[in-house]
Amino acid sequence: MTEPHREDQLQRARELKLQVAPGLRAYPNVTGVGVGLKVTGGRRTERVAIRVYVQRKVPRAELTDADRLPDEIDGIPVDVVEAVFEAHQGPEDATADHRARHDPLLGGISIGNLSLGGSGTLGGEVVDDRTGEPMILSNWHVLCGRLDCAQGEAIIQPGTGGADTGTAADVVGYLSRSALTARVDAALARLSGARPIVPEILGIGPTKGTATVGLGADVVKSGRTSGVTAGVVTDVSADVDVQGYPGGTHAFRDQLVIEDTDPSLPGDSGSLWLDTANRVVGLNFAGSAGLAVANPIAAVLAALGVRVT
Repeated sequence: MTEPHREDQLQRARELKLQVAPGLRAYPNVTGVGVGLKVTGGRRTERVAIRVYVQRKVPRAELTDADRLPDEIDGIPVDVVEAVFEAHQGPEDATADHRARHDPLLGGISIGNLSLGGSGTLGGEVVDDRTGEPMILSNWHVLCGRLDCAQGEAIIQPGTGGADTGTAADVVGYLSRSALTARVDAALARLSGARPIVPEILGIGPTKGTATVGLGADVVKSGRTSGVTAGVVTDVSADVDVQGYPGGTHAFRDQLVIEDTDPSLPGDSGSLWLDTANRVVGLNFAGSAGLAVANPIAAVLAALGVRVT
């Protein structure tokens, strides 16, 4: 749980970020601005900071005065983090169980759009707010992936990326609706009836609702490529530029950043991040070396009109 004093710092830093982000974005090589935990001497501290993500960290001595980011702004420290964010598509090799055919369907396994090709991760089961119908949740760039994708396109499990063996005989659903906005990269598929889905994540267990996650929280996900990986939430308000979308780079606001050695790899897009009580907190969609980026789950559910069972 976030401590009261940190919550006060966090609120102040969020408000400050809104004011200073445009100016910080004007510095060279900046890929994002957020609010998170400051790293000092290679160690994560409990101090809340304005985080500035850059393509490459350059020694201060090699920068001109005009190109040096401030050490702090209005008493809030500024932390510089090296990161080039990319949508985690174009899957690498995967663990056998996560890319295998599954019946029933569950979260953490390979899935893809038959027409688009490739593989991402089936995040998990959600339920339509209006009809109560169970549906498949993943990313826009996994189930849709094109500006002209259409409702009813065939969704297969497993997908066809990497060594995945999905074919037209593996249709498990049809693209229903999707959202690619400044806050979410998400999509739904209606079940075809060929295989049911259960509210469970491979290697983790049943999901138990949703939660809002705080700084420093331990989280875990199960993805098609890297399997079950853990991480720590180090940014809860990241505005980041993510490469790999139609037209190039897409700007996202107020995203979660999770850190560990390799918390997310290409092909893990669509996986769900869960807290230690197995409550869903985010939808994984992008990353950089040692970093994963996720849409906060509340924004995803609101955009698509669904809920987690």
